[in-house]
Amino acid sequence: MRDLHRGDDLLPDEETGIILTQISPDPETAEFDFLELVATLEDEPVDELPLLYDEVDHLVERLFQTPPSLDAQVEIAFSYSGYRITINRNGNVKLIPVKETEE
Repeated sequence: MRDLHRGDDLLPDEETGIILTQISPDPETAEFDFLELVATLEDEPVDELPLLYDEVDHLVERLFQTPPSLDAQVEIAFSYSGYRITINRNGNVKLIPVKETEE
């Protein structure tokens, strides 16, 4: 397992709690890199996270398989495992912690 995310690159902004980091824009590894990122933040094994496929059906992988033009400024946004996630075609990731609501 690669340790891409550690130390200062995962420290949330003190005021907003937002985390800015990056994953490799490689379609072969992007989904797993993303899952490793969230697992590191949650301090749990990747296999204990919700299945990414069930949540977003290879959306992360598809962003990097045939990246759109830079002029399009494409990014994807979705919610996953307690975070609102935005990923752009360069692999920049923004994670905003969201509070779970009690029913």
